[in-house]
Amino acid sequence: MCCDVYNPHDDESGQHDHENLFVIEDDPAEEQNRETIGFKPRQKLLDGTSLLARYKGKHAKDWKDVFNPEYWRGYVVRWEHLPDVVLEQIMGHLNIPDKHSMSQVCRNWYRAFHLPRCWRHFILNDRTLTKRKYTRYFGYVYELDHYRMQFCLQKVSPYWHAIHVQPMSTLMNLFNFVTLAAHFSKSRRERIGVEAFRNLHTFEFNFSPDHIQGTGQHHDNVVYGTGGQLLKGVKDLLTELRFLRHLILTNLLLDNAFEATSLLDEAAANCMFSLETLNITNLTRGPVTFLHPGTFFHLRVLYMSPQNLHKDTLRVIAEGCRRLQEMHLVQNQYTQIGMVVAAKYWTEFHRINPAIKVQLVLQGRARTDLIWQERCPVESVVIDSRFKPLTAEAAVLATSLYGNGLRNLIYLGLPRFPQSKKFSERCDSSLLLLVRQCTHLQRLIIREVISTCTLLLIAYYGSRSNLELLIVRANGIKRRFDFPPSPEWSPEFVQWVKACSTTYKACFAEVCQLMGDPSWRPLTDKEFKKLQNYDSVRHMNRINYNA
Repeated sequence: MCCDVYNPHDDESGQHDHENLFVIEDDPAEEQNRETIGFKPRQKLLDGTSLLARYKGKHAKDWKDVFNPEYWRGYVVRWEHLPDVVLEQIMGHLNIPDKHSMSQVCRNWYRAFHLPRCWRHFILNDRTLTKRKYTRYFGYVYELDHYRMQFCLQKVSPYWHAIHVQPMSTLMNLFNFVTLAAHFSKSRRERIGVEAFRNLHTFEFNFSPDHIQGTGQHHDNVVYGTGGQLLKGVKDLLTELRFLRHLILTNLLLDNAFEATSLLDEAAANCMFSLETLNITNLTRGPVTFLHPGTFFHLRVLYMSPQNLHKDTLRVIAEGCRRLQEMHLVQNQYTQIGMVVAAKYWTEFHRINPAIKVQLVLQGRARTDLIWQERCPVESVVIDSRFKPLTAEAAVLATSLYGNGLRNLIYLGLPRFPQSKKFSERCDSSLLLLVRQCTHLQRLIIREVISTCTLLLIAYYGSRSNLELLIVRANGIKRRFDFPPSPEWSPEFVQWVKACSTTYKACFAEVCQLMGDPSWRPLTDKEFKKLQNYDSVRHMNRINYNA
């Protein structure tokens, strides 16, 4: 099969007959086989990557036939001729074995396998670039293949934009990777003066003690952390990453304060003026004071844990990070202790840099309570744990401590705790108090059991303030009028609430009208589980119910 492709050097005039530009001369036997299978005859060929190349040097008048619908009538889409932009996006989501399998489909996909954009994200896990080896005591194990690793570094490491190290059970593979990558970058710079990771702007290192046992299950009796030679390899690799904009070091659980500070020293020495996002959640197991976040002058987003908070840390961050917009105080199942900073230091912190907004986050399998910081400029309270219910005490604390600045109250994940149906044991009244007192509340996500009466009152008082997004679970709404009437309610208002609370249809119709969203409805449990990323929910004004 051959295709006439425009080449301006074929003749002096550079003129080509556009009628025959896309005509394919196919084998008659091949066309008969395609017709037997059920494919239509191929008459036109559209290659999205070479379309501009074929018309390079042409005048604008030669393009008119291309945009004519009659010109492409009878064209049959062929998967092997997908544009490079689509192929790069598809291959960007695949791991290395799947990319290799995809490259063996056809020549065009094999050519796309070598495009730089397909290799922007490198994900390291237990099976990446490994070979199977039999051992006497453990049987077959997967260990890092040094030849494959070196070949990968030589061929595609200049294309890497991000390295994502996922939690691994084999720490030897992790140690070999960081050691080889650091040595490769150092040798390239010393021998030929080229930075091997010159395009790398994101390094994510996630460590999980649960994966060390190889089962992925949580062990309450023993919690391991990193350190020693593995930490030395990570520091050597950070020394070679000179153009980072996003650095993520989570759940390292270091016991030695010197190791933690030396790790941040390497990051500050290389990325002081380029780093924009820093995530050091649970970098240490115990309380350790860090002043390093204040040395990154262009930092915009900071994630840290309460055990690393201190009055000196707050002052350095407020004075040094003038571009900082968000500060996330994250707790998870590995956070064993937290520090509560005095209210006067938070007041001074907000006075020095009022642009910084704090997000209190409790996520994972954490069963401890959220650490409340008094006088802290909190914008969002996020509970992303299935085991922590919304209690009346938590709602009252959020109202009393952050009533003027609270904009988001988000509870994610399906509840895995018993919920009472009695009004006296639920948090309906505390939720309504929060909506009425927090006048700047914009987003409210509820997963607990509430009644239709409570939902109607929340929508009513929320519409009178700034409430823009209200998300509830359909399985968490009970058809009841059990809210005790307030003395300030008129008889007409009580009658309206009682009439609309007796049926789901009437209640949801009134909520749609109050929220100003005709398509509003409660989410099913399947839809509610899709709300996993609290960062995207915090900036959501409306939800797409048709997605």
